[in-house]
Formats: sequence, structure tokens, C-alpha cells
Amino acid sequence: MEEVREPIVTVIPTARHQIERLHHDQVATREQSDFYAWGALDAADAFAYSLIERPQGSIILDLGCGRGAHTLHFAQSGAYVVAIDLSGGMTSVTQRRAVAAGLGDRVAVQQMSAESLGFADATFDYVFGHSVLHHTDLAVTRWEVHRVLKPGGRAVFLEPLSHNPLLNLFRRLTPWRRTPTEKPLSMADLRFFAEPFASVSHREFYLLALAAFAFAPFGSRALFRRTLHLLNAIDQRIFRLAPVLRRYAWVTVCEVRR
Repeated sequence: MEEVREPIVTVIPTARHQIERLHHDQVATREQSDFYAWGALDAADAFAYSLIERPQGSIILDLGCGRGAHTLHFAQSGAYVVAIDLSGGMTSVTQRRAVAAGLGDRVAVQQMSAESLGFADATFDYVFGHSVLHHTDLAVTRWEVHRVLKPGGRAVFLEPLSHNPLLNLFRRLTPWRRTPTEKPLSMADLRFFAEPFASVSHREFYLLALAAFAFAPFGSRALFRRTLHLLNAIDQRIFRLAPVLRRYAWVTVCEVRR
């Protein structure tokens, strides 16, 4: 297996980096008990995972690893995973979870910015990112992702979209759930990010399925999950029949290839 080099770049913190780091260091100390823990993104996650077609023996960069759920998933699938995050709190959680799961030999964890990846060119077979690009400077991140991917390598990202007015209202009413420096992506942002790459494809999730969140205040996890699953299946039919509505979905899963 190829050796992944240690970071060679020192990140110069910006005000945005400091805001993001502080927020996620605080989030790392709290247990997740909201609708995300209920599996709100399960369908989108499963599709994103399916795009990593050959994890066995691959070298994967988990860009913005958070608490390490995706890192552990890929390591358990036989990949060697380099997990990075701007937050030291998040990298500490990921490191502990990897060791506890007996995956310490398949996971390397580093505190690092997505805009300044300290790895050699063409290091990774795959780059995976979950809800991370919208925290970064796309003009810089896209070239760093392109640089560290091997020729023919793929990057897969799950990101929130910015076009749905009801979602945007919810975001304005719940500012404590996010950082002031993050920005959900538009379709134009996706096209911009993909410019350096040979190809791009994306699939959207959750439009009518957002109605399932009406059950969240009642604490019925089972009802929430059943409704979400049913409405997401309807959404996928709607998106096939009326692609123009895809932009109003909650999230997109985007794949780019070098």
C-alpha cells in the first residue's frame, strides 16, 4: 500500500477559519440527538457511499471528517483513510473512535484546512466530503481536491443547496445551528467547483420529504423515518419528471472525476 506523506503545509488561520474551528470544537463536545441522529440523511448518505465503488485497498481522504462516522465506514470497508478536519475537537473524537473500533492501523487523523492540503500531488484514489465544501473557499478548495486526486480519481461531496425559500427561512430562524461564515451551495457554485475536473454529475434529495420534519417535535423517530423514506421515493420520481425542481431540494450529492 502506498505511503501517505505527512502534512507539509502549515495553515495560516484566517478569521473564517477561527470562527469555524471554534464552532466545531464546541459541537464536538456535544452528543448528537437531533434529526440527523434519526437518519435524516440516510438515503443521500447511502447514495454517496455507493459512488466509492472500490473502497477495498483504496486510499481515501475524508475531507472535513467531523466525528468520524464516514471515516469508520470506509475503513471498515477495507480502505486506508486519511481523515482531516479544521477542528481539533473533531479530529480528537475521530481518533478515539478509530482506535476504539480497532481501526487505528487503517486511519490517519490530521488537523488541517481543506484549502491547504499538506499532501503530495496525486495521493488519493478518492476524496469524500460530507457537508464541508460550503464551509470553505471553493476557488481554493477545488484546486486542492483536484491536485491531491490521482488521475482518474473521484471526489464525492454531499452538500446543502441554497435555492429553497422555506429552507432558507429555517436557516435564518436557527442561526445557532450553523456558523455565520458557511454558505449553502447554489447550482452555479457546483458548476464552478467542477470546472477543473474532467466530468461532474449530481443527484438531489429531499423536497416533499421535508414534510417528515413536522413529526420531529413529537419525538416519533419511527414515524419520522417511515415518512421520510416514503416521500424521498416520491421525490426521486418528481426529479426525473421535472428536473427543474431539483434545485429546490435540501441536499445534493456531487461526484467529480479528475
